[in-house]
This record gives sequence, C-alpha cells and structure tokens, in this order.
Amino acid sequence: MKRITGLAFLFIALIFWQGCELEDPSQPSLNIQQNQLILSKMVAIGNSLTAGFQSAGMVEDFQLNSFPYRIAQQMGAGASFQQPLIAAPGIGSTAGKTPLKFVNGALVADDLTVSPLTLLKNARLPRPYDNLGVPGATLNDAISATSAQTSQSGSNSFFDIVLRNPNFGNTTQVQQAIMLNPTLILLWLGNNDVLGAATAGGALERITPQSDFTAQMTTLLTELRQKTRAAIVMANIPYVTDIPFINTLDLIFRPVPALGISTPVPVVFDATFQPVDFGGGLYLPLLTEEQGVTHLTIPALSAYQAGLGVPNAAALMAMGFADTTAAALEQGMIAAGLTPTGQPIPGTMSLTADESATIRAAVDGYNATIAALAQQFQVPVVDANTMLNQLNSNGLDGYSGRFVLLDPANTAFSLDGVHPNNGGYAIIANAFIEVINTAFQLNIPKLNTADYKGQYVSQAQKMSWGITSEIADQVRAIF
Repeated sequence: MKRITGLAFLFIALIFWQGCELEDPSQPSLNIQQNQLILSKMVAIGNSLTAGFQSAGMVEDFQLNSFPYRIAQQMGAGASFQQPLIAAPGIGSTAGKTPLKFVNGALVADDLTVSPLTLLKNARLPRPYDNLGVPGATLNDAISATSAQTSQSGSNSFFDIVLRNPNFGNTTQVQQAIMLNPTLILLWLGNNDVLGAATAGGALERITPQSDFTAQMTTLLTELRQKTRAAIVMANIPYVTDIPFINTLDLIFRPVPALGISTPVPVVFDATFQPVDFGGGLYLPLLTEEQGVTHLTIPALSAYQAGLGVPNAAALMAMGFADTTAAALEQGMIAAGLTPTGQPIPGTMSLTADESATIRAAVDGYNATIAALAQQFQVPVVDANTMLNQLNSNGLDGYSGRFVLLDPANTAFSLDGVHPNNGGYAIIANAFIEVINTAFQLNIPKLNTADYKGQYVSQAQKMSWGITSEIADQVRAIF
C-alpha cells in the first residue's frame, strides 16, 4: 500500500511539474521530500554509451564506470542498481575477441575462447536489468528489437545478453523499462542513427531519415509517458566530428602552395602525428580515393602504416614534381620509415566535405526533434552536443578530447576513440546529475572527476604510434 500511495503522490507531483517552463530555473517549485520520490527507482535506456562500453568491448570493470551506475551510486542506490555484468576477459565488438587493451604499449585484443553468454554473471536475475543500454542500438531498436535477430543489424548479440528474451515475453528495451515501474528514466538514444555513417567513411545510406527519427522518438516518449509515472531526463546527440575516431588525423591537414593547393589536405606525417616538412614548407599530399577529403578516420592510420596513401615517385611526378625530385622525395620517405606504394587510402576511411555536412545536418535535425519533443513531453535535456564540443575544443574538468596515443594522461576517451573512458563517463554522469538536480530541486552530489584521471598513464612511455588492421576493424565493428 505504501508503494502505491508513494507512486500516486509522485504522479501528482509530476503533473504539477509538467506545467512548468523548462527555461525557468526556479521550476519546479516542489518541496524536497516530494522530489526525493523520483529517486526511488532509476532505469536507463540507451546504447553503448549507456551500457558503459569502452575500448571496443564490455566487461564488468567498464560497466562499473557507466554513467547510470555512477549516478545510482551518488543517489545511494548503487547496491540495488542491476546491470548485465560481463565477467573478465569481457566481450569485444568483433566476434571472438575481447575488449582492446595495452600490452607493452601496443593496442591488442585477445581471442575470446568461451561463449559470450557464459560470461553474464547475473543472467538469472528474475527481472529486467536497471541498465538496459544495448551497444549498437538505434532509436528504432529500442522500441522494436527483442533479440539479435530482430535488431536493425540482424545480428547484434548484445540484445540477447541484455534483454534475455524470451524470459520476459519477447519485450523491447522500452517495454522492459516499463516493467520495472521506474520513477526516473535516463534516456540517451539516436547516436547510432548517424554515427555508423561517419565511422564507415560516409555511408550516408546508414543515416536514419529525419521523419523516421521524429516518429520513433515520439513513439518512445509517448509510451513512457502513458505507461509510467516516471520523470524522464534525456540527452541530445554530439557531432561525430568531435570524437577522436574522426578528428585525430585532422592534425595532418595542410595547404600545399608549391602544388597550388590552398585548401588544407592530408599530407605525409610522422610517428608524432605531425606533417613532415620536406624543406621550405613543402608538404606532400596523401593519396585518397575521394576528392575533397576533410577527415581521415582512425582505421586510415593502419592503412597508412601499410603504405596506403603514401605517394611513390610515379605519383609525385603525376602531381607535377620533376622525376629527379620525385625520386629523391621517395627515398626520403623510405629513410623515414614510410612505405611509398602509390596506392590511395580507401574512401571507407575518409569523409569528404559534402559527407561531413550531410552527417552534421542529420545531427542538427535530430537535436531539433529532441528539443521540440522535450518541450512537448516536458523532459529536461542534457546538452551532450555542447559538452563534447567543449571537451574537443578546450578540454573539460582537466580532460582532453584527444586520442589516447596523443594524450594518454588526460584523454576522456577509451582506446577505441569513440567511447568515453572512466573519466569521460564521470563527466557525463555529472552532466546528468546537474540537470536532474536543477529540474527536480534535488542535491545529488557530483563525482570528483579528478579521481578517474590517468587510466592509461602507466603505458604512456611504452605506447606505439600505430594500430594493426585487426584493431582498426574492431574499433568500428559495433556500428
């Protein structure tokens, strides 16, 4: 009876709150005891970012740093907040592999010799998990997928691990969240509706159409509002160009006046990710399948090490260099440890200006939908877009948005260049906590993000500058 009465009381409070303007920091004007009811049962719906995915994989050590779990701890509910905990060595994004790790300074992934399902430590939990984040999930997956087979990819086994159907009646993420009678729902979806297009090098057909995104998000929020009495907090979507997977090699773009190239292009670079000056400010353009390239993705680093993109004498002559100069430049690159093949970097590893603009426009459209629906359904929004832009541009809380090979001591990103590390998830947790506290007049304490610094610092002096093709495949496999 106390449970029913409490929820009814919460429902009255939430109706009152729904009439408030989100822009007004004085709202909602509820007393603290009433608002504390919101913290009774928290559930998280989302994708890999919600699951605590790191370094192209999932394992308990990572999951215990997921932002929903960290928030639960700060609420005093960490002990009861259930996640689909994966025992070591963990499950990688590539079939048969574990998450990435450093071994003697090199990025590696071990072979997984057991069935992933056998690693699920609390598989027999007789209810859905509180953290229902499924790596690789799209917005449509959250409202329609009940298994790997029914997921948008048709083979995402993380749905089987997290949802454990048919145990719960072949239900979706959203339906299982509703089954838990939540009082607070953390919602972060939509990233994978556009991210895969970028990580695949401009596969624009992988972008969810704006009309579909709007319809799906409307369906999701309508279902949560009609079937729960929960407060909802959701995040918007960052620009994909703000993650190291996309922007790390932006450092190697330079104009080449000697060849009449005024717009920056990718040029030959060294082991410190710095363009090589061949004398008098002369840079040598890399060879790319696509024209108008504005970004090279992390997998291009592996291709570059194998010689793709590195111009040989013939390619240099085609650019306009004299044969003797071209031969000398080729020998200079060989002496520097490069392998001039004269073969271009594939288009699957680059983004053009047009592709980047289309992807950015999709993110803007999704975020406009999120903002509009947030007003309609009275849902506070965590501005993850601005947060990640700030991290990428100027840093945040002493962390940088740089790739681990460039800033192992301060990076907020894990080894895959896409997902946060422990410190990055702490930053995200604090962003959610701030919005929750403001919207509901609560006082959940924030995390001290400095406690999570230096996750990779022990490897800093050993790090190799490159990655293998196998690792390159794994860092993008989940998308």
